[in-house]
Amino acid sequence: METDRVRGNPAGITHTHVSANLRAARQAIGMDVRTAARLMTEAGRKLSPSGISKIENGDRRVDVDDLTALAYVLRTTPAALLTPPAEAVNLTGVPESYLPEELQAWIAGNVKLTTDDLVRYWKEQRFTAISAKRWAEQMLTSYDNGQVGVTPREVYQERYDTQDAREAHATGRLLQVDPNATLAVE
Repeated sequence: METDRVRGNPAGITHTHVSANLRAARQAIGMDVRTAARLMTEAGRKLSPSGISKIENGDRRVDVDDLTALAYVLRTTPAALLTPPAEAVNLTGVPESYLPEELQAWIAGNVKLTTDDLVRYWKEQRFTAISAKRWAEQMLTSYDNGQVGVTPREVYQERYDTQDAREAHATGRLLQVDPNATLAVE
């Protein structure tokens, strides 16, 4: 049986995210490519200014060793450089069925993309929203009982509404991931 030899895969969407994140991280701290290149050399990973520009333009790939050194030099984290923008719905090799929030949490190391761990994640998100909603509700009740505080009532109402929407979102996604999930809050 004859197989075609593949010499590397083409760059994917994650490469695009990393390129944009590198440029944004460098520019955010006001560092030019020459300084970044010098700091990379000092960190033991020689990379020319044109090499950095090529990575930022998507014309050159970055390996994991360079990625960690770049994160250090740019005063950020490897996870931040890998993280897609908030609206991104896909990463190389990952099915598009995951929500951007799930991808963000996965890159940050807060969740595995498995049913069990996503159920855990969404239960935690739901519990956090319910707890915050209850607190806001207590503050609203104290206003209704005449105990006016420093923070305007509208702020607590907005917090309540935000957490109510968050709870509904987490509940909906939890039931998508596991239709038999228990919704009891301990």
